[in-house]
Amino acid sequence: MIDKANRLLQVLTVLRVGHSHQALPPSGHSKQIIEGEFSVRRTLVIAVLTLTATSIALGQKQSASADQRSSVEQAIRQLDNERIQAQIHADAVALDRIYADDFIGVGPSGTVRTKPQVISDFTSGDLKFQSITTGEVQVRIYENTAVETGLSTMVGQDKGKTVPRDTRFTRVWVKQQGRWRLVANHYSSRITQQ
Repeated sequence: MIDKANRLLQVLTVLRVGHSHQALPPSGHSKQIIEGEFSVRRTLVIAVLTLTATSIALGQKQSASADQRSSVEQAIRQLDNERIQAQIHADAVALDRIYADDFIGVGPSGTVRTKPQVISDFTSGDLKFQSITTGEVQVRIYENTAVETGLSTMVGQDKGKTVPRDTRFTRVWVKQQGRWRLVANHYSSRITQQ
C-alpha cells in the first residue's frame, strides 16, 4: 500500500510540474486558477495521507490479531499443562479454577462426568494418573472460544482398572469473566497401527 501511495505522489509531482509550464490566462483569472490548483493538490495530498494511514492501521490491526491468537494459544496450552498436573497431583483447588462450573466430560467408554464428579474422582483416589503426555496439539480460536485437539497418552487407573492408554481428545475452552475455563472435554480411544 505504501508503494501505491509513493506512486501516487510521483504522479502528483508530474502533474504539478506539467501545470507549472502552462501559460497563465490574463491576470484576472490567474488567482482563481492558482487557488483551484492548490485546492486540488491539497485534496489529493489529504487523500494520499488518508490511504497511507488506513493501510498502516490495518496492518497493525492484523498483526495485533495474530499476536492475540498466539497469546490465547499459549494461555490455553499453559492451562492444559496446569490441568494435567492438577490431575496427577489430585489438586482440587486447581481443578476447580480450571474447569467451568457447567463442565461436561465424555470418556473413551462414553461415560459422562460433571465438574464435581471429576474433582471427586481425583480427590477420592478413584482416578489416578502417574503420567499424561500430549502430542499433535492444535488450538483454534473463535473469539471467546478455543478448541484444542490432539493426542494423549495416559498412564493410570480408574478404580483399579488401567485407563485407555492412547486417546484422541477435543477440549473446548471459553473465556468467562476474563478467564479461560474448560467447558467440555471428549476422549476417544485411539487405535494404534501396527
